[in-house]
Amino acid sequence: MRQNLLFLFDLRQDQQEPSVIDATVRSGAQFGGTNLWVLFFAILIASVGLNTNSTAVIIGAMLISPLMGPIVGLGYGAAVQDLGLIRMAGKNLVIFVVLSLLTSVLYFTLSPLEQPQSELMARTFPTLWDVLIAAFGGAAGMVAVTRRSFSNIVPGVAIATALMPPLCTAGFGIAHGRWDMFGGAFYLFVINGMFIGASTLGVAKLLRLPRQGELDEATRKRHRLIIVLGLTAVLVPSVWMAYRLVQQEVFTSAAVRVARELEAEPKSHVLMHEVDAEARTLRLTLVGSTDEDQLREQVQRRMLSNGQADVTVLMRDAVDDSLNVEKLRQELQDGVNRTLVEQVKSMDAQLKSLQQDVAQAKAVAEAPAVKPVDARALLEEVQAQQPLVCALTLAQGERSAGDGSQPASVVVLDVAQPLSTHDKDGLSRWLGVRLEKSEVQLIERPDLRSLNSRDKNRRKQTTCLPKS
Repeated sequence: MRQNLLFLFDLRQDQQEPSVIDATVRSGAQFGGTNLWVLFFAILIASVGLNTNSTAVIIGAMLISPLMGPIVGLGYGAAVQDLGLIRMAGKNLVIFVVLSLLTSVLYFTLSPLEQPQSELMARTFPTLWDVLIAAFGGAAGMVAVTRRSFSNIVPGVAIATALMPPLCTAGFGIAHGRWDMFGGAFYLFVINGMFIGASTLGVAKLLRLPRQGELDEATRKRHRLIIVLGLTAVLVPSVWMAYRLVQQEVFTSAAVRVARELEAEPKSHVLMHEVDAEARTLRLTLVGSTDEDQLREQVQRRMLSNGQADVTVLMRDAVDDSLNVEKLRQELQDGVNRTLVEQVKSMDAQLKSLQQDVAQAKAVAEAPAVKPVDARALLEEVQAQQPLVCALTLAQGERSAGDGSQPASVVVLDVAQPLSTHDKDGLSRWLGVRLEKSEVQLIERPDLRSLNSRDKNRRKQTTCLPKS
């Protein structure tokens, strides 16, 4: 069993030759020629996609970007102890990054679209999940590089790890003086780069690729320490940001739930709400006269029951001039939409129930009626085949099961002596046809009249004589 599992997960079954892997990695890590032109075009495509909020264009830029090559070269070089490759890949990565930033800054400076769209803002708040994506994506990318055929792994890795969009977003931050955007986006790029390289190193070690150089023990220890410290320095802030994000999401969910409960109560004067998760604040808009202290205490009590303490509750009257009319309109529209959705769901459930009732009624109406059969005529036909049958009792109806209903008949035969298995089977098949393919249950029992009429020697009776 263990050997079978090891065989299933063995990465060396379709592994490429080490020399080919080495040449592929070195080719991707080089600067100039095709890689330089493709990088330049990818930067412009990604910048346009981010500026116009086009997801498809951004994905296209990620697919053609060569930024992953030097990063993979760094991880592979560390795994095979090739200092020359590490230096070349590191130098080329710095050039790639600087060129990307300069090109994106130039584009966003000249572009008339100055407002950051959602695709830009999405690259400014990296968390622990981005670390996991980069680590798993880097591992998948290195596995693809070491295969005889790449299949569709490399494009998927390029899309998942997303190296180009964060750099272009950092360029937008520089061009417009948004240093918060620059910091978040560049940090996301650093996360992706560091953990793609670390995953490449891990996979290369797992595959036991041959060393391309020799390092003394002191140099190896120094490299390990640098890698560990670098990964830790990158990981810790992302963990903290992920924790903050989760806390804010939990607070938002609890605050929205409490506010909607208050809005739905008949005696409530809460008209709308706004949630500021970062400031842990819930703003309520009220109509009519309301005891604000009592309402504030009620909200804080409900929030505490949802696991949220230290909540700031702010209130304002709906007639206040500073009321956000657009927000109010949106809240009212959301309420109408929720009501309509609930009504549609209710009507859909009722419709499905009615459809089931109609289907059942239709099945009953279309079920073939059981045609009555003359029992005396049937007895005569049976006795023509089996003279030992003295009497016949027929009951017709339906047999119901999980897969539906079908006609069924029960036939009780009073016999002068037991029928053979062959005769009984033949008679059962004939009755099924005679009763219009009804399912037939044949029951055989001794005929009391024939038993009483036997002679003293108890000879076996070969026919069933009618009663005189």
